Amino acid sequence: MKQYTPANLIKMFWKSIVLILVLAIIGGGLMGVVCKHKQSTSYTSSQSILISHNVEEGVRNSTENQDPLMIADLNMMKTYSQIAESPEIITDAHKKLPKKIRKAYTTGEMENAIKAKTHDQSLVLTISAESSSEKASMEMSNAVVQTMKQKLSKYQPGAGEVHVLTQKSKRNVSSETTPHLKKYVAVGVALGGIVGVVISFVIITLKDMGVKTENN
Repeated sequence: MKQYTPANLIKMFWKSIVLILVLAIIGGGLMGVVCKHKQSTSYTSSQSILISHNVEEGVRNSTENQDPLMIADLNMMKTYSQIAESPEIITDAHKKLPKKIRKAYTTGEMENAIKAKTHDQSLVLTISAESSSEKASMEMSNAVVQTMKQKLSKYQPGAGEVHVLTQKSKRNVSSETTPHLKKYVAVGVALGGIVGVVISFVIITLKDMGVKTENN
């Protein structure tokens, strides 16, 4: 069996480290390129409305000292959220969109983009719209907000008054880019490193087998 000197071991160690690092960098770079090719950014515009028969009482999010009318309003919030997402409201809201955006998005696509979220023991309803366009998201959420303000009582007789708490603004738009570049690069580095370890092990094993064969 071949006897390895400390110098031999150090040389093999550094060669393996260099190979592993090189393959890790290559793997991270390749995965980064793949991620960049797949990446897309989505924008979510959020606006809030308050629905209440009594605004002064409505702005309170506590259940203490609530009168029957406020309790009734609280119990209706789930219904209001369903109305905000309904095809009827979306169809009316779609007509309010700027012409260019109205042509780019069908009512069905707008319906999929709109989400209405209630909050525990609150008369506030948050309406959000998600799309690949910042402007389109802002216009869609605002169109639903304005439609709710104008026509909620038509779809739900006796509903409370709608007060717009959050106006259309870029400040109320969040964005998310997926897939995440850092995660892809990390996976690429890990896979490249593993491949480097395997190759290093195979090379060392083959060299050792070659030496044994020569000695025999």
